[in-house]
Amino acid sequence: MRDEGFNIDVNVDWSNGIIFGGNQFNCGTWMDKMGESERAGSKGIPGTPRDGAAIEITGLLYSTLTWLAKLNAEDKYPYKGVTKPDGSEITFSTWAGLLKSNFEHCYYVPENASEDARYAVNSSLVNRRGMYKDLYRSGKEYEDYQLRPNFAIAMTVAPDLFNPEHAICALVLADKALRGPTGMATLDPLDLNYRPFYINSEDSDDFSTSKGRNYHQGPEWLWPTGFFLRALLKFDLMRRDSQEGRVEAFQQVTRRLGGCKEMIKQSPWAGLTELTQKDGQYCNDSSPTQAWSAGCLIDLYMDAAEYGTE
Repeated sequence: MRDEGFNIDVNVDWSNGIIFGGNQFNCGTWMDKMGESERAGSKGIPGTPRDGAAIEITGLLYSTLTWLAKLNAEDKYPYKGVTKPDGSEITFSTWAGLLKSNFEHCYYVPENASEDARYAVNSSLVNRRGMYKDLYRSGKEYEDYQLRPNFAIAMTVAPDLFNPEHAICALVLADKALRGPTGMATLDPLDLNYRPFYINSEDSDDFSTSKGRNYHQGPEWLWPTGFFLRALLKFDLMRRDSQEGRVEAFQQVTRRLGGCKEMIKQSPWAGLTELTQKDGQYCNDSSPTQAWSAGCLIDLYMDAAEYGTE
């Protein structure tokens, strides 16, 4: 990593409650591939910097704030909030409310361009509609509008942030555009940066792929599948008002588990791989079995068991 990558500022914008951080020379989220190729000129330049406010971090922030507010209300946590830089205090509950009231405005990209003025949208950069931005206020603005599977993490841990109708539309889009036989494409196939074949040993002149810089620019990772299906089940059940409808919601998820079930049967470890290439093709440089690939699906089954008793 270059020196600039170590100079990180993290701060809260108190006009909306969102935490911002990172820079274009640091890859501070799980999409953490740093460029390594001197030959291609990518050494020290992240494949996916994801600076600004990554949507899953915003969702995790809201989840944490509401949890701490609940613990405080139950006298299980002694602090009720934080002190802001100007010396004023804000409770966890008020901070969560501020975040919730601004979330859709900051992250949602409406289906109809005529509604753009209601949201923080630069219409000239929109590639897909009816989706949630991957980032907010990143160093390269177009990266805000890239369709990636990370929004489903926020939906799972902080469903209250989302308009349910918008959420279902975004999930349907991801189901069509990102979901593979087992994993979720880490970048929209319509994006100019989409490179779905990960070969870490490649040392070429290709800036985008040399030394595997495209690790999170299209290859289909399995652990996000768990969060996608958890979000799909959660928001699909919200709109179901009959027993038949609820059964259909569970069936929709079950149908999307077929590839993972087959992989577990075929795996000598009885596990799920780290990632695949495009359309579920085998990747030589993927870990053959990873705990979070399976663990996130276990969480899905836990959710399903809880919903089944409601």
